[in-house]
Amino acid sequence: MNTAAIASLPRRFFHGWVALFRHLLPPTLYFFVAFNLIVFTTNLLAHNYWFNLGSFILASTTALIVGKVVLVVDKVRIIDKFRGAPLIQPILYKTIFYCLVVTIVRFLEKIVGAAFDAGSLDQAAQMVLVDFTWHRFVAVQVWFFVCFLLYVTASELNALVGDGQLRRLFFHHRSSEYSLTRRQHIRALMEISRLARDTPHDRLLDPATPQGNRLAELIDRLRRRNT
Repeated sequence: MNTAAIASLPRRFFHGWVALFRHLLPPTLYFFVAFNLIVFTTNLLAHNYWFNLGSFILASTTALIVGKVVLVVDKVRIIDKFRGAPLIQPILYKTIFYCLVVTIVRFLEKIVGAAFDAGSLDQAAQMVLVDFTWHRFVAVQVWFFVCFLLYVTASELNALVGDGQLRRLFFHHRSSEYSLTRRQHIRALMEISRLARDTPHDRLLDPATPQGNRLAELIDRLRRRNT
């Protein structure tokens, strides 16, 4: 291994961790806010108090677990089974998939935690089943489904319009300007398609021809729009 390769290892390790953190941060923050909001409103309605440290820690820990689950599941090929289908299919599929995986992970986590206290897996499973109630399970699953449905819908829309475009639309662009630029983007792509269909290859790639010059203008316009 040469010196340059050795010197690049820390940089690659650092960039890998940065990419991992950037992937983990959005779902973790989203579910941190969502779960704590659910706990907060539940405490107000059912228990008549504002804050409970145990509930806050439980909601925050669950958000971290869900963030890790999203990070791992996104690496599995089966999660993109309905890629390219109408949006309702990948949204519902991913929502149900995430919910099932999170339920299994949380159940295993409780089993392992109880096993340390009980000393055996059989007793741990019995302890978990004793504390199990269908009402609480259904309530938690409904909230998981709703939270994941909103998260997956936003993720799929962001991927459809272009990564980062939703953020620009919400915080940077005026909606009227965004509508105009999207319309211009579509028209430019349609004109490029017509040029490619009706123009010989050598004339299309020659900037001295009107068709080649027009193609360069359209590509330059699209590049400026995406910056």
